[in-house]
Amino acid sequence: MRIASLVFVTSNLGKLREAEEVLGVTLEHQALDLVEIQSLELREIVRDKARRAYERVRRPVLVEDTSLEVVGMGGFPGPLVRWLLVSVGPAGIARIAHAFADPRAIVRCMACAFDGQEEVYGLGVVRGMIAGAPRGRRGFGWDSIFIPEGGGGKTYGEMTPAEKNAISHRHRALEALKQALATS
Repeated sequence: MRIASLVFVTSNLGKLREAEEVLGVTLEHQALDLVEIQSLELREIVRDKARRAYERVRRPVLVEDTSLEVVGMGGFPGPLVRWLLVSVGPAGIARIAHAFADPRAIVRCMACAFDGQEEVYGLGVVRGMIAGAPRGRRGFGWDSIFIPEGGGGKTYGEMTPAEKNAISHRHRALEALKQALATS
């Protein structure tokens, strides 16, 4: 599989822009309304998403999903972060995380390329902490509350796209995927 031949299945144009910047290619993309299984296992979610996307597109696809694991909450919400974000927003997640003794967080992004037969994965992991309140207006989702290690104390939402892409979980996952595709 070649990266340039993949159809990135996402409805999030922020993710599309990040992926294109990291991969250095313009990606075809489709915003599909896919049924997404609910699980605390990121790989299980991504694998199922890739298969469902391929069934709809019938061409090699790229999908990804992210997990925000708050240490003090035993790793919750993990891959279920989207639903917590819809319910209480970034400020609510920050309040909940700081209600526990440990607001550190681990962010994981898993990308999968699937051509109907072969699955190729890339995983990106970033450690950091949840800010006490949202900071910054850039990015999307929970970017305004995650302070990555090595980010100079800024949230993703306070960083320029170039600063974020240099250290982000998605960047790391896509780089790992690119390397895995080169050797598959």
